[in-house]
Amino acid sequence: MTYGPDEASHDLTLIRQSTASFEVRARLEHFLLNVLREQGNDAVAALLRSLPDHTFKRLDDGASAQDASYLSVGSDSPDILVATCLGPHLASVNVAIAVDPPDPYPRHRAFYEVWESLLGISDSAVTQLDSKRRAVFLIGLLEAEVMNGGLGQYLTNTDGVYLEDTIQCLASIGAERTRAIVVEAGKLGAAAESYVVAWESKSKDFERLDDEFLASGEDLAGLTAGTFLQS
Repeated sequence: MTYGPDEASHDLTLIRQSTASFEVRARLEHFLLNVLREQGNDAVAALLRSLPDHTFKRLDDGASAQDASYLSVGSDSPDILVATCLGPHLASVNVAIAVDPPDPYPRHRAFYEVWESLLGISDSAVTQLDSKRRAVFLIGLLEAEVMNGGLGQYLTNTDGVYLEDTIQCLASIGAERTRAIVVEAGKLGAAAESYVVAWESKSKDFERLDDEFLASGEDLAGLTAGTFLQS
């Protein structure tokens, strides 16, 4: 099924009415995430303003240039807040009822602050990280590689060095859908003479897993921060 502005408007109405399922929210966020990654925050703003039955305004709350928030006010129903983050390596979109705290995603901010501090770290330094920062590194690296080029790129660029630890970390944060996808990708690599060969010979399988990864609906940054960064 083709998903576009009309479907997004419909799903936003369901969220406002508190009748949206997990799958509805996930497909909406996935759609907005693709717009954010491919065209940037301005395109997300234009899209939200164009939606029928919703009046979105971009908020200027002093957030950094990579963050944006959009509010749609309902006359007799809850307001909707769409929060986006577009950094140099990761992107995220979250849709929530605006009765949540003013900063509805503090876990994301905690995660990305640690992740940005670890960019460029050497393999030897990774082994010296404490468990909290190592978890952020593992999940941040996975998301960055998959968002940039897919699971094949992730396995090829890392040569699978962090694969088992990452799988364990995904289990620890309760990201079972993503864990199963990464496990399957790892098996594809193990069945070939190298991850490069696996990526080239099983490209369709990796493309399917990439699509499943993006559609999983699991908030890896939020889950990681909630498990490892919050006391």
